[in-house]
Amino acid sequence: MTISTDVVLGVDIGTTSSKAVAMSACRRGTPYVEQRTPWHSTGGGQTEIDPHRIVDVAVDLIGRAVQAAGSAWGPVRVRGIGVTGLAESGVLLDGAGRPAAPVIAWFDHRGSHELEQLGREVHGFASRFERTTGLRWSSQASLAKLLWLRASGYRLSPASTWLSVPEWVVFALGGDPVREPSLASRTGLVDQGTGGPWPDALAAAGLSADILPDERPAGVCAGYLRRDGVVSDAVGAVLTVAGHDHPVAAIGVGAVEADELFNSSGTADVLARSIPGTLDETQRQHVVSAGWSIGRHVLPDTSLLLAGVSGGLLLRRVLAALGAESGQARAALDRASLGVGDLPAGLSVTGDGRTQDDVVLRIQDDASPAALWTAAVRYTAAQTRFLLDDIEKIVGPHRRAVAAGGWTQMASVRAAKAAVIDAMSFSPVVQPGVTGAALLATFALDGEGLPLADFIRQSTKE
Repeated sequence: MTISTDVVLGVDIGTTSSKAVAMSACRRGTPYVEQRTPWHSTGGGQTEIDPHRIVDVAVDLIGRAVQAAGSAWGPVRVRGIGVTGLAESGVLLDGAGRPAAPVIAWFDHRGSHELEQLGREVHGFASRFERTTGLRWSSQASLAKLLWLRASGYRLSPASTWLSVPEWVVFALGGDPVREPSLASRTGLVDQGTGGPWPDALAAAGLSADILPDERPAGVCAGYLRRDGVVSDAVGAVLTVAGHDHPVAAIGVGAVEADELFNSSGTADVLARSIPGTLDETQRQHVVSAGWSIGRHVLPDTSLLLAGVSGGLLLRRVLAALGAESGQARAALDRASLGVGDLPAGLSVTGDGRTQDDVVLRIQDDASPAALWTAAVRYTAAQTRFLLDDIEKIVGPHRRAVAAGGWTQMASVRAAKAAVIDAMSFSPVVQPGVTGAALLATFALDGEGLPLADFIRQSTKE
């Protein structure tokens, strides 16, 4: 008789790539698969994707993760799947639960004009938006995307529903339509004071009170995998919407205590700070004015402060300019950087790498490649320190900081971060987002009676 290994899967639908990992309580290792997220760019800087393509990606990742786990461990049975991913982007469903529009990328500026028009028509709405939702008044919020869809002829009826991308994937796999708090926080439709839909935003945008489904927290069962075409070993698995990728990644490295800071060091250098309870409107406005946003964490009764700079993009461009993109050249530059003390006079790196011409290098004759790289990593670390200085004036200092992500594999990056961020440690978890999603899937299966923070604390110490 063949005995199957019980596994859980974590799935992360990301901006650049999407990933899945398999985890088992009785097996070592974490079989991992990844593929690019197939966005389609149109004229004028517009970026979107068909909702069904996102589901295809998720189904493919589930199948490949099961195959990878089977190769490592023999026959497996998937008991639970947690889905995390990007926020702000979402799927508009019609009354029959079918996609009625493309998914607009979170960084796409569509909706800017409609948002400005709304701000002119409803006096004081922009300032009320920031202090109520905890988000900056910008096209990034889902509200702007919904305004653009309506203005562009897409039908938003009283029966329409808006799901974030992870919520849509769970629904399309056979789960319930749910509103996960950390993802809903990024829509611009939620009052952070109450945690529920904000009536003023719904009324101003002409949206139904039912545009967002009922709340279902991360780590709670949201149904079972029933979709045709999914590998049979996963059919019937418990599904949970694991939440917004940044707090889920914090879960993945065990950063679950009050006033902890998680630094995700990838394409973006993201700071995610947990604070107990809920801030009031005045504090939320101060947070937004300091360049941060605030919403719900995946942890109960916890808020999430979020900010970031495009440090990874800048570092990638500097590596390319130095001809150090290969693993060997990158390692040599990393070692040499550790021997750099004071930077040569006149050497500086500025910018954030988001456009073709905004990384500025000022170099004099005695600037070595190691010194230039050191200037880049110190500059990006200093940008995060500036953000921390501003937020600590509002909520005080963090107690512990944990960093993870691709760039933290470089000793020079770790040294620069540790020099400017207090109480900094570095996690060996390479893919914290999918790891956190898998842990939340495990909690959905086996976590009854234990607070989520205690469950994660125990799981990440094992």
